[in-house]
Amino acid sequence: MKEELKGVLILGFVMVMLLSIIGCKKDQPVSESSGEQAVGTVANKSIASDEEYVYLAPLSNLEYWQAHRKGLEDACAELGVKASFVGDNKLEATAMCTLLETLIIRGVDGIVMQGNFPDAYIPLFEKAWDAGIPIVTQTVDVPDSKRICFLGTDYVKFGENMLELAAEASGGKGDIIVSTFLTAGSLTVEDILTGIHNAIKKYPKMRIVAEVDDKADIAEATAKIGSALQANPNVAVIIGGQSISGLGAVTAVREAGKEGQIKIISIDRDAPTLEAIQNGEIYATVAGKQYTEVYYGVKLLYDFHHGSKRAFSNDDTAANILLSPSFIDTGVLIINKDNVEKFVNFKYYK
Repeated sequence: MKEELKGVLILGFVMVMLLSIIGCKKDQPVSESSGEQAVGTVANKSIASDEEYVYLAPLSNLEYWQAHRKGLEDACAELGVKASFVGDNKLEATAMCTLLETLIIRGVDGIVMQGNFPDAYIPLFEKAWDAGIPIVTQTVDVPDSKRICFLGTDYVKFGENMLELAAEASGGKGDIIVSTFLTAGSLTVEDILTGIHNAIKKYPKMRIVAEVDDKADIAEATAKIGSALQANPNVAVIIGGQSISGLGAVTAVREAGKEGQIKIISIDRDAPTLEAIQNGEIYATVAGKQYTEVYYGVKLLYDFHHGSKRAFSNDDTAANILLSPSFIDTGVLIINKDNVEKFVNFKYYK
């Protein structure tokens, strides 16, 4: 776990800061110990240019990022440019800002990233713009910044979709527990909660009886959801704001002996979530189209350097006009028992 908007999800885990790349020049290889993952030549196509386009990821150890990395690689392979995937294993503003500033100093040609920490990122986006480095945000936006485009969906709508699925699963009645990383400081979490609270107004027989802070930890989610179930015997649905939250709900429901009685709505499409849908333990999940976001984001970055500068005026750059759209809505995926088999065992890397 979102941006695209005020900013994302999602998610808060353990990680290693990748600071040793500071000062690396653009044409220097990245060492294995630096933590930065340089993709380089991809899809069996030789790099025809020394241009380098980067995806910058928090929580970079998650399976979640495979779609992002593949979108980056495929777009860069088609364009004949270098692709680099750079990340840190935490969802922490200081570490991400350090990595972003390093990329700016190194002089990469474009960056795709989520805007998880908009207040912290805005001055760095300004610095990148002044250095001639375009930035595209995806999934989570940084509004009122120097990014050239945002590709993604509205996380308020994500929350609304999740509540609508909860209503579908429960017949529009019953108590609801919401579990997510409430204290992450992520605006995506706030947006999802806003969407849930907006949509529930349509269902007077449904109410939220508990919002638990699971710290993006499956053990914490299991324990806190379990306690909320004990305190609220009429729960019909649990909404998990991250995949970890949904999986914690699965365990909590099992331990409470309420399998089949409580429906679970989750987010994202990692393998354990899909397996739980197959088993009937998760009713449905809502996922973004991250491959699409990154793939076209790279194309927009490339066009920033190579596209027309006279699309609208004699000198679009001087007139402060960009060729790219300011926002592209890439839509959402809803996965349930009817279509889950199409997603199971799908891998970006085999």
